[in-house]
Amino acid sequence: MNQQNPHMDYWDAQWRGYKRNASSFCETHPFLINSQGVWEILVNKAQGMSFWEYPLPNLEIIIFSTFVIWRLFDFTCSKIGLRVPRFTYMMIAGVILGQTCYVNNKSWLHNIFFPDDGRPKVAETLGAFGFLLYWFLKGVTMEAGTGLRMGKKAGVIGFTTMFAPLICGNFLFRWRKRGNISVLITEYRLIIFMQSISAFTSIDTLLRDLKIKHSEFGRIALAGSMVTDMLAFIVTFLNAMHYEKYDGLLQTIFSCLFFAFMIFVMRPAMYWVIKQTPEGRPVKDFYIYLILALACLSFKYFVAIHSYGPAGSFVFGLAVPNGYPLGSAFVQKFESFNLGALFPLFGSLTMMQVDVPWLLKECGNLIRMEGQLYEVVSFILFVNATKFIASTIAAYSFKMPLRDSFALALVLNNKGVFELAYFAYAVETKKVRPGVFTIVAAIILLNSIFIPMALELVHDPTKRFKSYRKRNLAILKDGAELQSLVCIYKPDNITSMINLLEAFNPSKDSPMACSVLHLIALVGQATPTFISHQLQKPELGSISCSDNVITSFRRFQQKIYQYTSLDIFTSVSMTKHMHEDICWLALSKSMTLILLPFHRTWSVDRSTVISNDDKLRIININVLRRSPCSVGIFIYRKPIVELHGLLSPSRPLRICLIFNGGKDDKEALAITNRLRLTETRISLTIIRFTPTFSEMKNEEMEGTFQMVSLEETVSNVVKEKDESVTYIDKAISDGSETSKILRAMGNDYDLFIVGRSSGLGTEATSGLSEWTEFEELGPIGDLLASHEFPSRASVLVVKKQEYIHHTKSQKRRSKRCM
Repeated sequence: MNQQNPHMDYWDAQWRGYKRNASSFCETHPFLINSQGVWEILVNKAQGMSFWEYPLPNLEIIIFSTFVIWRLFDFTCSKIGLRVPRFTYMMIAGVILGQTCYVNNKSWLHNIFFPDDGRPKVAETLGAFGFLLYWFLKGVTMEAGTGLRMGKKAGVIGFTTMFAPLICGNFLFRWRKRGNISVLITEYRLIIFMQSISAFTSIDTLLRDLKIKHSEFGRIALAGSMVTDMLAFIVTFLNAMHYEKYDGLLQTIFSCLFFAFMIFVMRPAMYWVIKQTPEGRPVKDFYIYLILALACLSFKYFVAIHSYGPAGSFVFGLAVPNGYPLGSAFVQKFESFNLGALFPLFGSLTMMQVDVPWLLKECGNLIRMEGQLYEVVSFILFVNATKFIASTIAAYSFKMPLRDSFALALVLNNKGVFELAYFAYAVETKKVRPGVFTIVAAIILLNSIFIPMALELVHDPTKRFKSYRKRNLAILKDGAELQSLVCIYKPDNITSMINLLEAFNPSKDSPMACSVLHLIALVGQATPTFISHQLQKPELGSISCSDNVITSFRRFQQKIYQYTSLDIFTSVSMTKHMHEDICWLALSKSMTLILLPFHRTWSVDRSTVISNDDKLRIININVLRRSPCSVGIFIYRKPIVELHGLLSPSRPLRICLIFNGGKDDKEALAITNRLRLTETRISLTIIRFTPTFSEMKNEEMEGTFQMVSLEETVSNVVKEKDESVTYIDKAISDGSETSKILRAMGNDYDLFIVGRSSGLGTEATSGLSEWTEFEELGPIGDLLASHEFPSRASVLVVKKQEYIHHTKSQKRRSKRCM
């Protein structure tokens, strides 16, 4: 059979533009970059070369033509609402240019793109460098610990996604091998391997272009792909040791030494570079270009040990800490140029080698279920179907909704830049024939077109910051650490937020992990930045915009440093994107509670409003809609804890919790109980508004009302029965009575805590909802925060996390409630 002939000529159907015995990337002497223009034609006449035959004009024509075509597709599809990864357009541009040049082998277009001589392949060389740089930048932007933080879910999904198709594909291959096959054994093995993995670079490109990368769904998909990548490295090394014996063992040893060098030498060196960079200052160009040169050397190292060269650059990129200042410096300097000029050359020139006429001729054999095209297509469809089913089952078993499980399976089945590059590399190393490459490249192109379309149908991108896990205070056990994110918009917010944190009084039984995010509006043409003040120190003599925030919160931490961990960040971005920074940080740090300052600021005597910033209000509203955890909006009128946290025994902290039984009220109850865990000098009043007797009688007739005492309702949270807790039930008939009761007790408390949806749709808020000024506070919260409310007490409005439910379990819960 053909696959057993070791002396077959792989290049009988050679790639166009490459001579049989010439180097793919060569240099001619003398090396003339460009023509002499019209003088060359006048002097040499017919003997002169055409201008496009010179390297520089030839390169410019190729760059310009590929750029125009793929950008035209990108612009057109974006206008009609079709979201497809940009690399797909680059591949389409290559197919179009390739078939245009294929029409006439003697045309000037053919001589530009496929010169059948020994001219240097400048465009191909730059495209290869663009792919190397692309892989390095993907490693830089990848957070190596994501897969580990996702825990068992990512491990099981990644393992199942890879090994289910790998095993099933091998069974089908062994069954087919008993008969006559037209595909080589090495080609079968490579197809099985490449279809089984979910390459991080391809998945990351898809999620980024679809703008769902920074989401819980995106994090699970990326974590799963990272697991498959790690498993792929292991399988590759085991395969090398099995088939190549001694050479494979040496390759594995040298690769492991490289990984160890990255972890124990290069990674600490990168952090040393960061520490040498003053806060707010860019990384020195010397370090940038030194690291880039080392990335190229990593590529050469992997080539030298007979491994896949770009993997060396990718692994080296993982050693670079992502984010500001080092990782973002590489992205800002090289990504736009690479994606705009160099990387499209790789995608387009690779797809130019696709032989579409031969592929169309083979379609007849596909219909008759025979031939090479049928054999490859049917095999890939079987492996992908196995992978899709395995991914869906694995995701659904972890209580992901069925639609999101389908969407995750689609994402993990996506193929793109890595698969195309590796098959092109396999052709160059004579492991795959150009005909099989044509089939696989066409399938990769169709895959990258239709999977994003299917993803649009099953996945809702508006829920990108929503979490699949519960992240709220109601599920926290006693003694569990409270993960909170405190947002600071302006200097006035510092005192109020520290005062609120002091009220939580962190202790051994109630520890707190506090992250502080100082948000600064982007001015002019400045570049958005995200600074971690744990990694960088300010330059001596310099003044930082966040100095007040850093100094104040670190002074707060010093009082209770044993029980509080503190991380401080500064985000400089446009106001319309600030809510994304807040939600992204809360998601990535697995926060339980986000604390937001109210957009209004009161005077020193807390009697008049001196600032009312509607832009900050919009930020708060957007955070409430998209938050991955619970949210609290703090309206600060007076200090909750006087004298820097020291309460007088004769003057306890007086808190009023308005509890009407909604989900937000339960979260407000959990926060109130957290305040009581370690602070005994708190006087707590829990008030509930119930319908009057006539309303109760009507509801009893309908069988929908059950009267349970307030003390019994909250007993599962407020377990201690002492004199410091007072329970009040107030019978009301409409919202006007609710307003009168609250106004009468307005000056009796230091802090009101209420759920955002408290009393919504009941008699307690009837008439109030129509007059609500700030919907983000809810009707009762709006009443307490209004300028007319006769109180100087502060208010905390709480909204419980809205996580994505598992459909099946949700139905079970609803049945139990019935």
